[in-house]
Amino acid sequence: MAHACPSCGMAEQVVKLDHFYLALPDGSGLKSSFAPPATRASSYGVPLVVAAVGAFFVIDGAVVLGLLLLLVAAVLAMVVSRGVDEARRARAHWERQMFCRHCAIRFVPEEPGG
Repeated sequence: MAHACPSCGMAEQVVKLDHFYLALPDGSGLKSSFAPPATRASSYGVPLVVAAVGAFFVIDGAVVLGLLLLLVAAVLAMVVSRGVDEARRARAHWERQMFCRHCAIRFVPEEPGG
């Protein structure tokens, strides 16, 4: 299904932004302005290590310190998870965007029936 540009109304000049980005030559100055959002390197290693140390302290008898470390591990895991979700949403939005080669604008096409 062809999408019309909201600015000029031309459908024949509209392409998916990710296809347009991939078609740009490597030396192009536009490559950086149309680049996909940066991916977030996520590692659950730190929360897992903190949780393991917290579990060790709980088992060893230092219950308060162990529970505190388990709470810190849970918060760290939530922060990492939230960052991953935000990066996924930004990437999905970038992949939905269209580009009009006539107007040189980006837009997200409207969903049919909505």
